[in-house]
Amino acid sequence: MRLFILGATGRTGAELVDQALARGHAVTAFARSPRKITRAHERLTVFGGDPRDAVQLRAALPGHDAVLSALGPGPAADHPRLPLPSTNGSRPVTVCGDCAHSTVRAMQHTALHRLMVVSVSFLFPDFLLGTIVGNLLFRDVLRDAREMERVVAASDMDWTIVRPPQLTNGVRTERYRVKDGHLPPRGFSISRADLAHFMLQEVEDPRHLRAIVGVSR
Repeated sequence: MRLFILGATGRTGAELVDQALARGHAVTAFARSPRKITRAHERLTVFGGDPRDAVQLRAALPGHDAVLSALGPGPAADHPRLPLPSTNGSRPVTVCGDCAHSTVRAMQHTALHRLMVVSVSFLFPDFLLGTIVGNLLFRDVLRDAREMERVVAASDMDWTIVRPPQLTNGVRTERYRVKDGHLPPRGFSISRADLAHFMLQEVEDPRHLRAIVGVSR
C-alpha cells in the first residue's frame, strides 16, 4: 500500500513510518519540519508542508491508499503525565481540529477515502476518572480533539478514530486489547509501538470502519 502519514516527526508517527516500511508499504511522511526526519529508505518520501493547508495536502495526496494521522498539539497529548503548554495570552490549541478540516477537504478532492486518526481516551464518557482529569488539566486538548472527531465523523470518509490511554515508549508486544466505543477495562496505557501496530493492522485489514475504538494493553 501507499500510506500518507501526518505527524511523522512525533514519536507515534515515527513508529508508524518505521513499521509501515518494515511491512513493505510505501510511505509519504508529510511534515512541517521535514529535516527532522533523518531516516532514508527507497520507499520513503518526505514531503514538506503545512498540514493545516488543504491546498498543500491536496497536491501531495493523489496515488495513496490511506491517510494515518498521529498529529497532536504537543507533549501533553502524546504523554498525559506531562504538563500542557501554557495558553495564557496566546491562541488556544486548535491544531488537531484545523488539520482535520484541511485533511477532509483535501481527501474529498481525490479518490482517497481511508482515514485513521489518533485521539484521546479522555473522551470516552464511561472513563469517568479520565474525563474528570481531562477536563481539569487538559481542557484545550479535549476541546481540540472533540472538534477533530466531529469533523472526521461527519465526513464521508472510511474513517477510524483511535482513542488510546497514556502512551509509553515500551516495546511492540502485539498483545493489546481493542474495543469499539469504549476503553478496554483497566486499560491505562499502551506503547506507541503497539498503537502503530494496531493502526497498520486496521489499514491492511479493516475491521472498525466508521467506528471510535479504544485500544490498550
